[in-house]
Amino acid sequence: MIRSAVAEELERRMTLLGLTQKALARSAGVGDTYVRDILKGKSRNPGGEKLERIAAILGCTARDLLFPLNTTGAGARSRGARHETARNESEPPTPYAPTADQPEITQYLNPPGYVAVPFISLKAGMGGGGYVEDQLLGQPKFFEEEFVRGALRASPCDLRVIEVEGQSMEPMLQNGDMVLVDTRRTSIIEPGIFVLFDGDGVVCKWVERAHDASEPMVRIKSENTRFSPYCVPAEQVQIIGRVVWFARKL
Repeated sequence: MIRSAVAEELERRMTLLGLTQKALARSAGVGDTYVRDILKGKSRNPGGEKLERIAAILGCTARDLLFPLNTTGAGARSRGARHETARNESEPPTPYAPTADQPEITQYLNPPGYVAVPFISLKAGMGGGGYVEDQLLGQPKFFEEEFVRGALRASPCDLRVIEVEGQSMEPMLQNGDMVLVDTRRTSIIEPGIFVLFDGDGVVCKWVERAHDASEPMVRIKSENTRFSPYCVPAEQVQIIGRVVWFARKL
């Protein structure tokens, strides 16, 4: 069976980033069958918003998937032919058009030893009507694979990067800091710093259970004592994950 060019390119980029079909679909906010159908050739001409979401996680554009630079001729190769004519492994992956001021390590989709982590392009501290992740995904950020899989014991799809906004967590976290959030760790039995939707906006705060309340409540506190703690009904809170790392501009 002849595979489409988009299926070939999608599989190539998934392999480079170490993403499974399920992990990619989850990160992009699409159904598992959407990715599977493309790879199996059932959806030969995908497009629209869903493909843009997939492309964002893979660090490229939908056009990069539909018209890969290394696809030639009438289009796709068969699986057998693909293995017979595999690319030279030293050939760099297709660039995702980085800006000129980015360091060399980000010039290619999958720098050796690095993995891409989904970036949420909403600052933690901003108000708004809710948290719908698939509408907020931006260009992924690259981290050392050893750090992600070793130190954090996570896979790239378990993590999210988000920027802190405001002064409420100073001096611990400052305006503009980038934090890594582990989406597997959403239990607040052990208090800690979490990124969450508090019913009004996405915030980065100290979070704990309010044990003295008559109904299930979540107590949300700032590091900066100028900001008062407050309680929110547990049913209104969406825990995105626990903060496990941060970076700061000097």
